Amino acid sequence: MERPMEPGELQSAEALYRENYTFVWRNARRLGAGDDWVDDAVHEVFLVATRRLAEFEGRSSARTWLFAITFRVVQRLRRDRARHRQHTARFVREAAAPVGNATGANEAAQYLRYLLALLPDAQRVVLILAELEGFTSAEVAESLGVPAGTIDSRLRAARAHLARVVERERLRDERSNK
Repeated sequence: MERPMEPGELQSAEALYRENYTFVWRNARRLGAGDDWVDDAVHEVFLVATRRLAEFEGRSSARTWLFAITFRVVQRLRRDRARHRQHTARFVREAAAPVGNATGANEAAQYLRYLLALLPDAQRVVLILAELEGFTSAEVAESLGVPAGTIDSRLRAARAHLARVVERERLRDERSNK
């Protein structure tokens, strides 16, 4: 049975939520949480963080700690959702989602999520933390518990992979516009 939270812990949990909600939501989307379940993922992240708040030692920043929790929660929810889709596919035929008119910013965000989804999880996490969130290699290494050299290697590989994809798509678009 879980012990009740002390008043100081409750305030810390509330502050953690207020200060980091946007960060967690944004990265849950980047890690693959869909529009229909991103809020559930964020809720789960803060439930886990609140339960484990007393275990947080402060060796890394709260944001890197929350990112690690977000990564694990989104991975688990993606896996669970995929399993659920496989089970329900036997009983219902899934219809394609309608395509809406997206604004330029929404299209860019969708394209970023598409590109991020092409990367292996290890490279995606490093790219999000380093390039999109501005963490240093040392902070990323500490957060993920891997050597800084591994972080640098994953970041180079992710950048190279995305550069190849973007170049391939650019060439394809040029050919189709001729």
